[in-house]
Amino acid sequence: ETLKVWDVETGECVATLEGHSDGVFDVAVFPDGRRVVSASGDNTLKVWDLETGKCVATLEGHSRFVHSVAVFPDGRRVVSGSEDETLKVWDVETGECVATLEGHSDGVFDVAVFPDGRRVVSASQDNTLKVWDVATGKCVATLEGHSGEVKCVAVSPDGRRVVSGSEDETLKVWDVETGKCVATLEGHS
Repeated sequence: ETLKVWDVETGECVATLEGHSDGVFDVAVFPDGRRVVSASGDNTLKVWDLETGKCVATLEGHSRFVHSVAVFPDGRRVVSGSEDETLKVWDVETGECVATLEGHSDGVFDVAVFPDGRRVVSASQDNTLKVWDVATGKCVATLEGHSGEVKCVAVSPDGRRVVSGSEDETLKVWDVETGKCVATLEGHS
């Protein structure tokens, strides 16, 4: 239900941010470094001002746990992934949901934004990843190959590769252009 802000040099907690009514599952820092956004089991996201420690916006619209959140490179929007099987794109200034992305058949565990801010990728309990065009709200690729729930996803700095981690104990590296898995990394148990 809380977020802690830590000074990495001293190891001291410098702030405790309180306001969620359930656990916090994810947090992301805005490019300006002055704000963070949190995703919670209370079905909301909260935007926090790190200087004041105050919640400056509550983003409401998901019907189930919000598992993940990512900030767009411009810092004006965030994307969230939820147990309600959707992603939502939010305008941070207005607090409005500007797009709901639907297509997964189970909860969304993680989301990531491409460096150009035009696409996002989601990792789901339905064992797939989906790449979405933010402008149209359409799924432009479904990445299939994991045999278990996909728990996490990251985008390479050049936006050409996606890496996913799954309950199947593998990482997979995907070519975004072709939608093909180009490497499977094993070793976790």
